[in-house]
Amino acid sequence: MNIFICAVQFKGGSLQVVISLIKEFVKFPENNYYVVMSREVKKQLQGIEFPQNFQFYDLEYPTGNRLLNSFLRGKQLSRLEHKSNADCIICSSGPLYWTPKKPLLIGYNLPHLIYPESPYLKHIPLWMKLRWRVRWSTHITRYKKEASCIFVQTEDVNQRLRKIMKIDKVYTISNTYNNAYDLQKPFPNKLPEREEGEVRLLTLSAFYKHKNFELIPATIAELKKRNVNNVRFVVTLSDDKFKLAFGDNPPAEILNVGFVPTLEGASLYKECDYMFLPTLLECFSASYAEAMVMKKPILTSDLGFAHTVCKDAAIYFDPESAKDVVDKLIALMQSPALQADLIAKGTRQLSQFGSAEDRAVKILELCKEIVSK
Repeated sequence: MNIFICAVQFKGGSLQVVISLIKEFVKFPENNYYVVMSREVKKQLQGIEFPQNFQFYDLEYPTGNRLLNSFLRGKQLSRLEHKSNADCIICSSGPLYWTPKKPLLIGYNLPHLIYPESPYLKHIPLWMKLRWRVRWSTHITRYKKEASCIFVQTEDVNQRLRKIMKIDKVYTISNTYNNAYDLQKPFPNKLPEREEGEVRLLTLSAFYKHKNFELIPATIAELKKRNVNNVRFVVTLSDDKFKLAFGDNPPAEILNVGFVPTLEGASLYKECDYMFLPTLLECFSASYAEAMVMKKPILTSDLGFAHTVCKDAAIYFDPESAKDVVDKLIALMQSPALQADLIAKGTRQLSQFGSAEDRAVKILELCKEIVSK
């Protein structure tokens, strides 16, 4: 097959998914791959040698106008679809705001539409709620127009999306951890030397409002009330996003190491003790699988999407209550048996995700299926 890959993502989980897929597709040389890539994808693929059945093209950014860029991007994608003589098109997240001539397999990962009961959506201002409603409506229309089939990361999202969009062409292909977490290449430490008795909680995430970073300073304040001063929170934000999340005078207990490439994620996990994810809204977070493979206990929000992925392999807290976070954290810190139990359950839970190669195989099989119809 000639497969045209729209690697136009620029941050977050969808960026890591498409990079992982491109790397895994190398194992399937029977296909030709034509990849149009954003600057961010290009940056993360630099230095990797690909075989001759891969052709790469830069996504063009001709203007500073978002709407005009979207229109011109569609023109570029149409030219490349024709040039590649594509049998099908893959995009790990959408919509693309472009309707190809050949079948399009597109991922869905916008949780705002899937989980309207999220606390995040209850607390945003009215104007933002209205904006999201317009965006949801647009997304539904575009997905129905563009996609030959849609793939999602959990069966819960699958069932919800079918009801919302009133379509049947939805397939579950689980997300997973990047195979860099199997390689676990060593890198220099990113954190300062550990103080005696110091406990480190890692939140390896990009900045979005629904990630609920504001719970971290509130949790630090609650820990201080209880005279617990040995906990540090490790985040991975750019300087501007760190300031946006925590202001001009962030607590000293927050350690920011900046953006961490996927290849270096395992090394950072080794410097930390627990994975802490206070997010209010997800379809799937690869952080859960990463923590499991790195054998780190998970503390995360007591919300449906987290339970769907982690099952009994996590400690759940109220993501709107710093007091509940501290109650659960102290209980975990004081119980090596509980820590070991969570790690063991996480190792067992990993089997539901499969490997990055398994995911690539399923996507290629789905491509064959939609091409043959």
